[in-house]
Amino acid sequence: MSDITIHEGDEYTAIFHQGPFDGTTDTRTATGDAVEDEVTVFADVEGLQTAFTYKATHARQVLDQTSVDYTWVPSESDPVDDLQDRGDRSGEFDRE
Repeated sequence: MSDITIHEGDEYTAIFHQGPFDGTTDTRTATGDAVEDEVTVFADVEGLQTAFTYKATHARQVLDQTSVDYTWVPSESDPVDDLQDRGDRSGEFDRE
């Protein structure tokens, strides 16, 4: 991805693959002279804020538009049960 020209403050499109954000996009702003190698996105899952880690796998630049593909890394994300395994959780997260 070193052939991408981007500068701090430039916007680029993040395209998420796999995981809970599969198929979604986000406009991000570069915080340096490179796109982020890894991003963490958050979602509420059963009332708890859950972190999902995505790593950059491919970047492309067409004219002045930069797009970066990010793939979900389950081992570095907060664990989430599959929908069919969720069942009744009333009281499971109660704190004393």
